[in-house]
Amino acid sequence: MKNIPRRFLKLTGITVTLAIIASGCGAVPGSSVKRIPAGYVGLKVELYGENRGVQNATISTGKVWYNGYTEEIVVFPDHVQYYILTASTEEGSPVDESISFGVGGTTVNADVSLSYFFNTQKIKDFYGKYLKDPEQFKATLVRSETRNCFNQSATGLKPEEIVGNKQAQLLKDVQTCLNNKFGAVGVTFDSVGFVSKPRFDESIEAQITARFQAEQQAVAAKAQLEVAEAESKRKIAEARGEAEASRIKASTVSPLTIRLRELELQEEMIKKWDGILPTYLGGTAPFPSFDPNAGHSLPSASTANK
Repeated sequence: MKNIPRRFLKLTGITVTLAIIASGCGAVPGSSVKRIPAGYVGLKVELYGENRGVQNATISTGKVWYNGYTEEIVVFPDHVQYYILTASTEEGSPVDESISFGVGGTTVNADVSLSYFFNTQKIKDFYGKYLKDPEQFKATLVRSETRNCFNQSATGLKPEEIVGNKQAQLLKDVQTCLNNKFGAVGVTFDSVGFVSKPRFDESIEAQITARFQAEQQAVAAKAQLEVAEAESKRKIAEARGEAEASRIKASTVSPLTIRLRELELQEEMIKKWDGILPTYLGGTAPFPSFDPNAGHSLPSASTANK
């Protein structure tokens, strides 16, 4: 004991004193604290010992003390996550993360948007299976499995259908495929969509454009035909209406109508008469008749000599 340097004993005493003080303040050697922000939950993972692995309980918002030597806290969001897989380096990742998949014997490249969320009641199952935090999951499994689901769902489709009438069904099938893969461990994909028009080889693009143009021309021609048919039907209906009006007009002519016309003509003749009776050799002619059916020829010579 006499051989132990006083300096060593002094340092040891200081160390013990600091440890006692630290213990009295609640700090334990190796202990760490992690803050879990609002909208997130924590999962405690034992790194060593008999209880190695994921603990059963999740940790809610707030500060969490844990042993930094033997434990780890993995933080998961409990709100919807958005992920854009695009070729652009200005949106999403700084590298090209676009999806390429096969369709109709060719390859299509597309920018894809995804939204998904974690079921916080099942994150123990998720981490126990994949041993990945949310960022690692997004950077690896999400992109690779999305590509696999597009390849699987596009089987049997034609290139023009990807940008045409089968696009909505394709995206729905991919969403179903992803949920089948990750739903059991608490990851639900809420939506899958194209950010922009899928990209094909130039030759395929030209074929798709030509096909769409032909379809549009056929639609326009059909519309013009329908307009022409409608105009023709309108003219036929108009002609039939005029013919029917003439028939009705002719069928309503009666003796009373004829007599009315005679009186109208007689009235016109009276308006034109100057009031002077015509004179003939041997005397004055009788008062003229204004009956449009009566003859207006001059009297014969024998009649005038009487």
